[in-house]
Amino acid sequence: MDDVSLLGWQPEKSIQVIEDHGLTRVRVRGQPYMRWRSGDEECVRLAIVQLYECGLGTEEDLAAAFGRHLRSVQRYVADFAGEGMQGLMPERRGPKGRWKLTAELRGKILLIVLREGIWKLEAIQQRLLEAWHETVSLPSIQQVLEENGLGDPTTRGVGDAVVQGELFALEPQPQLILPLDGSAAQCREQVGADSGRQTQSATGNGDAAGNQAGATDLGRGWRRDSYSPAQRVYLDGLEQGAYNAYAGGLLFAPLLARYDFLPALSRVITMATHEGYSLEELGLTLFHLDVFGFRSMEDFKRAYPEEFGLLMGRAQSPSLFTLRRFLHKVRKLAKGEGLIDEFAVAYLKSGLATWGVMYIDGHFLPYYGVYPISKGWHGVRQMPMKGSYNFLAVDERFAPWLFLIRSSSEDLLQKIPELIEKAKRIAEQAGVSRERLDKLIVVFDREGYSAELYRYLDGRDEGAGKRRALFISWAKYSDKWVNDLAEEQFNRVAQVTYEVRKAEAIPYLETTRTMSKYGKIRAVVIQNGRDKKRAAIYTNGAAEEIGAERIVQLICRRWGEENAIKELLHKHLINYTPGYVLEELEEQPLVDNPELRELKKQRAGLVSELNRLKIELADHVLESPATKHRTPPRSQKEVRDDITMVESKILLTDRQLDQLPVEIRFDEAHAGEKLLKLNQEKKRFLDCIKVFTCNLKAQMCRLLLKHYDWQKEVVPALAMIVERTGYVKLEGGQLEVTLRRFTDREIDYAARHLCEDLNAMRPVTLDKFHIPIRYHVQ
Repeated sequence: MDDVSLLGWQPEKSIQVIEDHGLTRVRVRGQPYMRWRSGDEECVRLAIVQLYECGLGTEEDLAAAFGRHLRSVQRYVADFAGEGMQGLMPERRGPKGRWKLTAELRGKILLIVLREGIWKLEAIQQRLLEAWHETVSLPSIQQVLEENGLGDPTTRGVGDAVVQGELFALEPQPQLILPLDGSAAQCREQVGADSGRQTQSATGNGDAAGNQAGATDLGRGWRRDSYSPAQRVYLDGLEQGAYNAYAGGLLFAPLLARYDFLPALSRVITMATHEGYSLEELGLTLFHLDVFGFRSMEDFKRAYPEEFGLLMGRAQSPSLFTLRRFLHKVRKLAKGEGLIDEFAVAYLKSGLATWGVMYIDGHFLPYYGVYPISKGWHGVRQMPMKGSYNFLAVDERFAPWLFLIRSSSEDLLQKIPELIEKAKRIAEQAGVSRERLDKLIVVFDREGYSAELYRYLDGRDEGAGKRRALFISWAKYSDKWVNDLAEEQFNRVAQVTYEVRKAEAIPYLETTRTMSKYGKIRAVVIQNGRDKKRAAIYTNGAAEEIGAERIVQLICRRWGEENAIKELLHKHLINYTPGYVLEELEEQPLVDNPELRELKKQRAGLVSELNRLKIELADHVLESPATKHRTPPRSQKEVRDDITMVESKILLTDRQLDQLPVEIRFDEAHAGEKLLKLNQEKKRFLDCIKVFTCNLKAQMCRLLLKHYDWQKEVVPALAMIVERTGYVKLEGGQLEVTLRRFTDREIDYAARHLCEDLNAMRPVTLDKFHIPIRYHVQ
């Protein structure tokens, strides 16, 4: 029986604060801890901070023991962490920082208005910057003018929303004295020091210290005059609380912070703001746009902007047109390839992707427009089409971490060496050792079958060079010899394990083959147990480097990459392009000469006419005597003349064919119309976010599998949890996210424990407020 249920019994408090004869004593677990003279505020704050730092009490326990508000305790802890004992000293109330309107600064503003006659706010701001190197916001200048009767006071709010205020508030005292000299240097020095401290604590870049400082800053009670009207409206809405259709999207906040989504994005895309939204806010919008399955930019119209804005810390999410203009601006930066590399480094550093095995394959991206672009081979429809290629690399767990979007004029044989060199360079930046770099295993399908590629991977293009990678690939044209092998030779078995399906036993044998233009190569022949179908695997790895069973395991699991591409295709829509931008090719490719083709058609017609005339002439010569009395349609002389004329035309055509080039440039062949190429910068940027979303969902699934037993159904189970609506409220300096309960008990159990795991990561919002988050299930 629980002791607390006994009537009238109260458990002894671990922290006791006792006031006795002018002294304040603190006892911890019955033992004396600290004593000071009553009324010493600094000692009270120091005792609270030390008890919290030593782990002897939580913020809630300390607030209850000392009779202080929870926000006050949070403020003491934050001030001590930032400034030490100096932060615990009581200071005069009022604003601090660079934005503080000192008397000197007010005097400069009034001097510009009264003596120089400058009344426009932008002109006053520019004059302050030029004359005194002071940066003052336009609302601050307007405030000074209003306080001194030089401007019409305006109601501060957003739209029709009016900010509440005191009905009988005292008017501020007008500045009657203009101290333009004297203590100017001292004031400037103090403002600079305070502003530096304020900037350091207020501007966060995603690190844990910045998040904690921001969280405690808001937790101790944010000042209304520290934020813009729109920010105050947003925070007021959070304090009132509301149901939100996208509340489940906040579950990704701790993982986004852990795996450096925003820092990686801001390191490459050098763009501060766009139409009032920061790069971080726009990046979070595109991330959650993919999380909630919006199929295109136009499909984003069906989102609720006032509720979607919660995911980025704004009252409303950016509009469709803002996102389109943002992507257009990103395209001009031309940093898509650099962003792909930066995210790949983050994947390897954080463990979302592992180094060692790299599966490489290509996916065709069709283009259905009317503009002339190069054609490629559509592997599913088995036909040539206009479009591009997405060359994708995944690790052994089939997590996509590197990709290239290139023109369809390039093929996989050209991209495999480029991907290997790029992957090694990225892995070196991520801290992978040189020894592990050289042990890279590359797996690809029959599209990469090429003696020239095999020689390159062996380093033979540089003489007796160093091997670049160990490759494993299916062999082509093996049907001619694998079926001649005896059944008794398949006396070894490899156990192939999969992620979801059951393990499979595959018989195999090892042999060597001689490959044209390559030489001897190691081959492993496998046999399907059901229909006895055989296939050969080629590799350049020796038996002591990689075993045959390991080779069979890797190549038979290669279909996992196809599943990864299928997931990216159907769940993340990698075939989607956010608007086509076409550019002319610098060098037009060579195509078959159309004039040459027409001359060949004409020559073929002349040859047919010549054959007909020869037959007609033969009929004249071989005509029987019984029919000679009939009048022929034409005489032999006329037929011979026609034959001579046709032969002359054929000779003239042959001379013209010899003079014409076989291939000419595309624009010359099409009357000046040039072949175009697609600028894929917007798609590269958007696909970087989609690949990150795919990896983050996979990581969330791994967390969910700790509490959910159905591995095959974990993806739809996660979708049910993330897409769940919930109630969101800012309470006690903490954002409480309460998801609606689930009728399915297994899903409900998994969701509750997933929220507990995420709460252990101490999540905060990724906006400028860095509000602590706590997840619940109703």
